[in-house]
Amino acid sequence: MRLLVATLAIVALLGTSCSKGVGGESAGGGGGGGGPGIPAPPGSAPQPSPSASPSPSPLPTAIAEDASSDVPPSGVLRIGKAGATLVSEPGAGPVGRLRAGVLVPFEAIEGEWARVETPCALSRWMRLDEAVRLASAQVVLDPGHGGGETGAVGPGGLQEKDVNLQVASRAARVLNGRGVPTVLTREQDYRATLAFRAAFAEVADSEVFVSIHHNADPDGPMERPGTETYYQYRSTESKRLAGLIHEETVDRLSGLSAEWVGDTDAGAKWRLNSRGTDYYGLLRLTAQAGVPSVLAELSFISNSAEEELLRREDVIDLEAQAVAGGVLRYLDTEDPGSGFSTPYPRRQPAGPGGGTSGCTDPD
Repeated sequence: MRLLVATLAIVALLGTSCSKGVGGESAGGGGGGGGPGIPAPPGSAPQPSPSASPSPSPLPTAIAEDASSDVPPSGVLRIGKAGATLVSEPGAGPVGRLRAGVLVPFEAIEGEWARVETPCALSRWMRLDEAVRLASAQVVLDPGHGGGETGAVGPGGLQEKDVNLQVASRAARVLNGRGVPTVLTREQDYRATLAFRAAFAEVADSEVFVSIHHNADPDGPMERPGTETYYQYRSTESKRLAGLIHEETVDRLSGLSAEWVGDTDAGAKWRLNSRGTDYYGLLRLTAQAGVPSVLAELSFISNSAEEELLRREDVIDLEAQAVAGGVLRYLDTEDPGSGFSTPYPRRQPAGPGGGTSGCTDPD
């Protein structure tokens, strides 16, 4: 995990973006999209009634607590009801706190102490008896944004961070209910850095990482949902996962009546920076951990018609089922996915966010 944090620290630009600069999350490193001369990635294909806005505080996911007496050297902890005191080293005086319910990856054990990474990517120690240890997670779902980093905001004020959390929580329940251990990177509304999020992929012993987002700034109207799923450019497994989540999402949302919007290259696709590596920081960092990952922009919250859909509980459920369905097909079948698109060049850099500057841990 220290490698992930160190890698992120040398990235020049940290940001939150969708394909146009709002809605996804990246450690962007410049706005270099896939332009002429970039080789094709591996396996490229040819060319009901509204309800109140989703609550931003969903119930925790149902992943089991690990009751065994043997504590592995790394994993995920959920801070207990009394919160947890953070120290710089075992036995030292307090340097901070984390509130109840915060999830943290831990990377070392020393007696009754665990070394954790906080949401602001600080390395700290805490007592093991101030948290519960979660079982290993086959899948990590990452609700994008959080806290002061709201992500995209709809014309009616619906905030992306809240919708992301609702969809991720419900998708996790579906997967856990199907016997696929799944954990979120956050179960509450607080800011979390990209390094912190990516660390879950490394310590949770996961096979899949999906970052869930909602988009903004489309090119224009579309006849169907403008869903975009970004995959790791060099990974055929990440590409397959992106194609399956895209297929499931478009198929499920297409049954709704809406004036859809999207980009002209909507689909399952890649985006590169000026160095020829993945533009989105989460995709780069999780690739270093060897975990196939996808950044999914499920629909356009900036479109008033789609924002109204996202206020409906049934639509949140549809998106959650789409994410879970894509993950299950990835794990259980050899289905290739569909909707693959060759992206047009993008020069606009990611917006600010995802880094440590101004970050305050939830206490």
